[in-house]
Amino acid sequence: MGRHHARNYHEAPDADLRGVVDGDPARADEMASRFDAKAYATVEALLAAEPELVAVSVAVPTSAHAAVARTLLEAGKHVLVEKPIAPTVAEADALIALAAERGLVLAVGHVERFNPAVRELRRLIDEGRIGSILSLVARRVGVMPPQVKDANVIIDLAVHDVDIFGYLLDDSEPTDLYCNAGRALAQDRFDFADIFLRYGPVACFLQVNWVTPVKIRSLAVTGTAGYAHVEYVTQRLDYYRGGDAVEPTSFAELEALSEQEPERLEFPREEPLARELREFLRAVRGEPAEIVSGKQARATMVVATRLVELAEQHPPAP
Repeated sequence: MGRHHARNYHEAPDADLRGVVDGDPARADEMASRFDAKAYATVEALLAAEPELVAVSVAVPTSAHAAVARTLLEAGKHVLVEKPIAPTVAEADALIALAAERGLVLAVGHVERFNPAVRELRRLIDEGRIGSILSLVARRVGVMPPQVKDANVIIDLAVHDVDIFGYLLDDSEPTDLYCNAGRALAQDRFDFADIFLRYGPVACFLQVNWVTPVKIRSLAVTGTAGYAHVEYVTQRLDYYRGGDAVEPTSFAELEALSEQEPERLEFPREEPLARELREFLRAVRGEPAEIVSGKQARATMVVATRLVELAEQHPPAP
């Protein structure tokens, strides 16, 4: 993700990318050269060379999130740290407290909240076109990304959709949790999980894995007044208005009912990360902004941690 953060800062008219940090000198030099910045091997070197630095994105392995973000906050820098906020809830709490103590912005990179299709879906919900939500069903599957070496599929993938569930349900907390997870191809971590969360009367189902050979990123919402389906990558949102049930009298009518054309919602497309970083910079400048706060990200981490605990307590039968 680091290269995508660098690219967006480089292209943003209201940002001046000053440096990139990577322990691999060749990779740091490549990114710095491509985006007209300077390369540094450590965060400490960056801070020493750029004392006027205002804000920093932290896109490092999950295990290093807390240490790197803490160093930057202690140096008085505003921070956007990629999801999850930290490896543990205790480390998340420490970062949130430190940012509050120093009066600094601590944003967390739950980028799907900035997907235009998700934001349009939220508008549909707010306008009542879905009605009362009955269920959310999400799938986030595909092959294991080679760069993920220190997080399981729940912490790395499921946090996206757990956060979106909370976002669409007004940041409420689940009242019931169930998780079936295991190691299908990986030996050292969970690489698949089937998750059920209940938020009061709303049932949420989530399938995540690094096993399915095709990449799927989707979300379906069923309500009393309609149904909506989001394709995250293509930013496609289809809406089906609810209506009276029709009993088919022939196979042709059954086919016609099954092939009902949705209303394809049209809205401006944009890269979600570009929107997320733009909002972060607004927050840094003290302007009204939409960011995922440390507190919101902590709530998602609490759920994800609990899901891992449940999976470890009840491993699937061999």
